[in-house]
Amino acid sequence: MDVIVHGQDGDIRLIEAEAGQTLLEALREGGEALLAPCGGIGTCGKCRVLVRDKAGTSYRLACRTNVAAGMEVLPDDLGTLPVAGSEATTASGPATQGESDRRLGLAVDVGTTTLALHLVDLDSRLIVASVGKVNPQVAFGGDVVARIAAASAAEGLEALCSSLRGGLDDALAALGLSAGQSVGWQDLERVAVAGNTVMEHFAAGLDPKPIDTFPFAPFALFGNECNLWQPHDCDEPPVRAYLAPAVAGYVGGDVTAGLHISDMAASPALQLYLDVGTNGEMALGNSERIVCCATAAGPAFEGAGITLGMPALSGAVSAVALEGDGLAIATVGGAEPVGICGSGLLDAVACLLELGIVDETGRLLEAGEVGPRLAWRLGTEQEQRVCYLDAEKRVYLTQGDVRGVQLAKAAIRAGIDTLMDEMHVSYDDVRRIALAGGFGVHLSAASAARIGLLPAALEHKVDLLGNAAGKGAAAALFPEGRAALESVAASCSHVELSTSPTFAGLYLDAMGFEP
Repeated sequence: MDVIVHGQDGDIRLIEAEAGQTLLEALREGGEALLAPCGGIGTCGKCRVLVRDKAGTSYRLACRTNVAAGMEVLPDDLGTLPVAGSEATTASGPATQGESDRRLGLAVDVGTTTLALHLVDLDSRLIVASVGKVNPQVAFGGDVVARIAAASAAEGLEALCSSLRGGLDDALAALGLSAGQSVGWQDLERVAVAGNTVMEHFAAGLDPKPIDTFPFAPFALFGNECNLWQPHDCDEPPVRAYLAPAVAGYVGGDVTAGLHISDMAASPALQLYLDVGTNGEMALGNSERIVCCATAAGPAFEGAGITLGMPALSGAVSAVALEGDGLAIATVGGAEPVGICGSGLLDAVACLLELGIVDETGRLLEAGEVGPRLAWRLGTEQEQRVCYLDAEKRVYLTQGDVRGVQLAKAAIRAGIDTLMDEMHVSYDDVRRIALAGGFGVHLSAASAARIGLLPAALEHKVDLLGNAAGKGAAAALFPEGRAALESVAASCSHVELSTSPTFAGLYLDAMGFEP
């Protein structure tokens, strides 16, 4: 049977579906990017779509709706995303348009939530264009553990690989539009990819299942060229790509690419490299020694697992600030607020702590426990205690959301402190925090310090790198860049946190919101 999919731009297409499938299963097999951080088990409520069928027209959860012949669906358009700090890449500069004979390379940062692509002129080493897209694998779950589980199901690996390749194909088409020219894989002389170890496995068509269980040993640590996955019946020649070298199962090529951009291995000054994403990768070191780890922060800071959480798309609350006894919010694109992304979530919790609406244990107070000027912000939604962030009560945080932030920030902070212990150094010894990733660019260091994600002593040492993994991938389009990434990977010592008693103790210590 066919399901009719209406695009927000008016485009209409048919996708094949089988009896017994959920709408989520049919849409993701059809290549639609749909948010489903819970992986389709019906707990997150993010796969809501507008459906029209014999029962009428209404919003429904795609994971709880069975397909039917003639069903019509209008999914949200996740669109393109800005690539944070793309103008500051190694191969940066003003693009020169209209040179049809120029030699082109593609640098790709394959994130768990976001794909970032940079088109590079190989002769001038200038960035021609950059584009970001939501990784369509979000329909299979919000973190790499959920993706590995989905890949373990029957035909799951092919579905995950196909989803990622489809997302890359779509992003490349969008990149061409941004560059003002048609760009296909055949137009690219070189391709370099940086991603966490699981994403690089999917990119290459490898099964990441061994990464899910101790000792978390992947099939490959990469640092070589290979073919990107493509369907068996594809008539196009395979795409050769260099995949950035990984250090371990959860410290991937995106980290080595970012560390290269940070110049950690070339500087005698001690610095902390931090990518506050789902996997919480970090490294501490200098030209003498580098130690690294990954901590299971979860997808909260990428908007997943939060009641009204979302990526940094139009209408997402991206910043929250105190304004007298109230709150001032800013949204992506200045649109009406419809949800909250990671940077807004961090700010919101910091502000609620300052207002006394959340206490140091993370408890969201009730209306009777605060003054009358704040009491109106506290209420109940779907039997959960909430705090409203705007006067119209469109966006709010629940008690569960606050607990989610506690768990995520405790994992990050405990990871930092474990590396400090491993290196036998103090906060005073650290000269710089190199903060990577799109979330890092928009993160308020003051808010991060207020909730305890960053040590207060390091708040003023933050240096924003932007899309460091993408920049490192751009460097890896050239031989000297590849050699540099491989040198960084070889110099890293990995600390396994899952078996570290030091980390376990520090994690419990970091759970509270004490300043």
